[in-house]
Amino acid sequence: MSQHAYSEYQLVEQPAIGLLAALSWQTVSALEETFGAGGTLGRETRGEAA
Repeated sequence: MSQHAYSEYQLVEQPAIGLLAALSWQTVSALEETFGAGGTLGRETRGEAA
């Protein structure tokens, strides 16, 4: 993942994660999500809404 100052990661994702943390929301990185009954987000397939 690019860490360039003008990347989506720096301009969008990190501020959003910071805002959610300030609101006491819990966040999770699903970059390496697993699927099935014991999956990361409880989804059976990638196409299923979380």
